[in-house]
Amino acid sequence: MAVELLSSRPLSSRRWTSSPAFAAVRRRRRGEERYAGQVVLGRPGRCPERPVLAICLFDNSGSVTGGHDPVGQRFLEAYLAIAKVGSRCRCGEDLAAVLHFDTPTSGDLEPLPIRRPHHDRIRRSLAIPPDGAGASLLGAGLAGAERLAAEHGATHRVVLIVLSDFLLFDDHLADLIAFPGDVHAVVLSAPAPPELKSEPEVTVTSIDHGSTPGAVGRAVFGALVATRPRAKVFGEGPAR
Repeated sequence: MAVELLSSRPLSSRRWTSSPAFAAVRRRRRGEERYAGQVVLGRPGRCPERPVLAICLFDNSGSVTGGHDPVGQRFLEAYLAIAKVGSRCRCGEDLAAVLHFDTPTSGDLEPLPIRRPHHDRIRRSLAIPPDGAGASLLGAGLAGAERLAAEHGATHRVVLIVLSDFLLFDDHLADLIAFPGDVHAVVLSAPAPPELKSEPEVTVTSIDHGSTPGAVGRAVFGALVATRPRAKVFGEGPAR
């Protein structure tokens, strides 16, 4: 798993490996590796007949970052799900994109193949963007997802995965339900909106502080493998 290192000037290898920043990076990576070892996702199966474009749309508002992300690992778990499916992609046509509620931001990622050579770029996009406003507004991100669906819908099955507590300051749930593709709402530590729970075309997964490690990853993984032959999600399933 790659870590992006930003520096105004290069350090010698010896200076860098003995620096406090390097030690912090190593601790973070070891922590991620230990956590990843607890995450059980499932069996990716084979490439589907129709390739998939998976769009992950993240809410980075204060209510999510302040406690509604139950274990604080939504980005890592989403990456683990994408990487696991990508490691079994043979067609090279399955794509992943990342958007944030504050789009456009430096963390947005246009569709990339999910195969291993692109995993570093996908991982870097799965973080709170430094230029994001932390808004509880669905509209801009949903508009970005609709643009991607219009561009790729003729060739791909489009899957939109929204990770949010859905404590929103705008009203675009009807637009979300009407999205031209499969919609998966991953609801973080808050009641799922009744409009989504009652809509049979929307998959709702509720995640709370009692959920086991990997619950977010399994929701993303399940959305990715829904049409992959011989795929199977292990552990907890959607809770409407």
